[in-house]
Amino acid sequence: MNGDRVKIAERLKELLIESSPLIEKFTAVTCPGCIDVCCRQKHGLYRERDIGYLQALGIDVPQRDSSRPLEGPCESMGPQGCIQPRWIRPFLCTWYFCDPLLAALNEAPQKQARRLTGVMQEMIDLYDYFSRE
Repeated sequence: MNGDRVKIAERLKELLIESSPLIEKFTAVTCPGCIDVCCRQKHGLYRERDIGYLQALGIDVPQRDSSRPLEGPCESMGPQGCIQPRWIRPFLCTWYFCDPLLAALNEAPQKQARRLTGVMQEMIDLYDYFSRE
């Protein structure tokens, strides 16, 4: 069981790393001009499944500043976007797509959208494993 847990976490990490350039292609165009940044502290909180995933990888869960307002900007937000590698971010943070970002994805060539959708579905399935523990 523990071996499966580690293999699933490693595969999820691979997919997060692989998908990052696909997502960043869209966020690089959509996010810099945004006046209402959706990277909020509440999205950057680690939940049970995030913790299980990181623990399976042998990674310490990054500590969050509990004094920060949940609706305020995420503490990991830097001048060029998130300072955390995508594979270490909470899943909600990684997959929170605002309306402008969804519109950009819908306007993209269908091949790109299908590729990202397929990778996302596999990640969701793997991530769900950590809720069944």
